[in-house]
Amino acid sequence: MAVFLLLVLLALVLTAWRAPQLFVLAGEGFPGPTWPAPGCYATVQGAAIQKDPMPAQQPGGTVRKRFEASGGRALLMERGGALQAEIYGDGITRDTRLNSYSLVKSLVGALVLRAVADGRIKSLDTRLRQILGADAPEVTVGEVLTMSSGLVMAPEPPKTEDTSADDHSFSPFGPLARIHAYGIETVMPEMRVDRKLEGHFHYQSANTALLGLALERVYNQSLPDLLSSLIWKPAGAADAHWRRYPAGQGVSAYCCLYARPLDWIRVGRFLLDNGAPEKPFLPQVLWRDFLLPNLDVQVRRQGAYGDQLRHDVLDRPGEPAQGPFAYFMGLDGQMVYLLPNQDAVVVRFGERVQLLHSTLYELFPKG
Repeated sequence: MAVFLLLVLLALVLTAWRAPQLFVLAGEGFPGPTWPAPGCYATVQGAAIQKDPMPAQQPGGTVRKRFEASGGRALLMERGGALQAEIYGDGITRDTRLNSYSLVKSLVGALVLRAVADGRIKSLDTRLRQILGADAPEVTVGEVLTMSSGLVMAPEPPKTEDTSADDHSFSPFGPLARIHAYGIETVMPEMRVDRKLEGHFHYQSANTALLGLALERVYNQSLPDLLSSLIWKPAGAADAHWRRYPAGQGVSAYCCLYARPLDWIRVGRFLLDNGAPEKPFLPQVLWRDFLLPNLDVQVRRQGAYGDQLRHDVLDRPGEPAQGPFAYFMGLDGQMVYLLPNQDAVVVRFGERVQLLHSTLYELFPKG
């Protein structure tokens, strides 16, 4: 018995030495899909007054079947500023705040472009070290923004050809787990650039974490306050809650903003409209680069990655919904679709991924 206890003690000591983040993250647990959630959170202040629209019609038929089959929690569609479809899963109401997971990355991307427009970042060619100092990797803001930086963090498994999954090589013993516990600044000195990977897309939350820290430095303001003042309040959204690093400074820029689906509709509309006519969120050129970049149709059809969001195209013959669109995507298929040709925003939350194009085609039926 004494020998067994000694071995357990040695194992705990070894774990505390090699992977102390395990104890930090075990205390918090995995961020759940609904609010309230365990852990520490910063409030993203919303507009002082929100006047929610009247409840919209609940979609039926194939839309409802697909929603239920994928464990849907919320599905909303707004068109031309009017809410036209709205459905919630069991136990979910209009006021339930749901976990964004990686949806929030796209808002960080939008804020980076805003920082360029404001002159806080000179250009996307600015070296990250000019903002974050010598500990930062030798990459540009633009490379990090498009996840083509070639960053490697030790110890980390070699990159594979599967670049679509959300940090598919995640390990509780790996560097992303350390970021999730302590923040990006703890891992930043260990980062290096693999020149063979540089210029090629590899999905990695560390890129967004770096962008979040850069935004805080150039604005001298916390990321939740920046999001609140530049996007959340102007969009008319209600208060949201953003996960803080349990043993570090700041919020996890790449994950875990708890907000109502109705407020994601508002934020989507704000970005689709580029703010208000009298006060655009971005200069027209940057807005188009963010939402409607000039991409070859085949590139779009393959699901191109842009400035922390994705691009695709609807081109099935005979369907009323057509044309390019952009979308935010989070773990297990949390989605915010921005559809310029339809003047529409679609928000979807659920347990499992729904088919991308089918969801949209069915929401915009023929006739």
